[in-house]
Amino acid sequence: MTTASNTDSHNPRIGLDARKMAITAVAALVFLVTWIGAGLLEVKAQDSYVSSPGPSLLHLALIAVSGAAAITVGRDLRPIPRSVFVVVTVVLCAIALLKSIFTIDAFGTDTEGLADASMLLSVLDILNLIVAVAFPLVVALSLAAVTARLIPIAEATAPTAIRRRSRTAATGLFVAAGSVVLVWLLRTMFVDVMFLLGYGDVFNALGAALGFLSAIFALRVIAESRSLPADAPAVGASPVGTTPRSARTLAFVVIACGLHLCLESTILAIGYPPALTLGYPGWVVSMFGFVLGSFVLAVRTFNCAPTDDAQTRDEESALSGDEESDKSHDRTIRRPAHD
Repeated sequence: MTTASNTDSHNPRIGLDARKMAITAVAALVFLVTWIGAGLLEVKAQDSYVSSPGPSLLHLALIAVSGAAAITVGRDLRPIPRSVFVVVTVVLCAIALLKSIFTIDAFGTDTEGLADASMLLSVLDILNLIVAVAFPLVVALSLAAVTARLIPIAEATAPTAIRRRSRTAATGLFVAAGSVVLVWLLRTMFVDVMFLLGYGDVFNALGAALGFLSAIFALRVIAESRSLPADAPAVGASPVGTTPRSARTLAFVVIACGLHLCLESTILAIGYPPALTLGYPGWVVSMFGFVLGSFVLAVRTFNCAPTDDAQTRDEESALSGDEESDKSHDRTIRRPAHD
């Protein structure tokens, strides 16, 4: 079978191996935690208007760690996209750091410098809004691009292992989306239940975090299934040796919306309004995008599992049996008749 060699000729298998994939997953989790922590500290500072050295230094550290984690996620991109991604990440983190630093200095200025400080803070607020919206999108785009790359032939696992991983990843997506939908339905039907109103955002944040991680592993399973040297290991119109574009798009939607939903839900669970980026409309858009993308990606992940080896052998034996019967039938037809 020459499918693998043909695939390698136009699409080299230079994707992540198992070790690099583990590092990428850990870096993505670190980015999720540190980015949400930095957002919480920023909202707290804006709400209290109090500047204390401890939380401010912690905010700077969380921004720096989130930027380092984002660069670690995109380190395996191709050279030109990697360079662009690193520059964009550094610029966005620098804007967030400047916003935090100048906010600290503005609280200590006198009345004469208050006008200049307010103008500077207004500009930084606009730039910080762009950072809050663009940074998760950039990280989600690079994460989807890196995870969707094909794996080396030596890293390919058995179809049974891929089938088991696909079911696990799809189950995680179903549970994540189902928890968000369940909280929304219960809040809609039982508005007077204070428990749901008070702790529903906690379940939304946990579901978004679970969907974020499950989408990464679901896309990895799909890419691993496409890397197998078989004629059609996964469903869809994409040929063997390429990860389906629809799977990459779905994973990007789930990861991006999951980051935003987890951040906004955590802010709501702490007790602050969702005014960090796009407010309540942004929370609604991220929730629906996360739920729909998770359900569709879960179905796609279930369908990416290869067929069973035993079933394949049975089909091949049945096919060989049919060929032998056809040959015997042809010999019977060609046998001369006796008078």
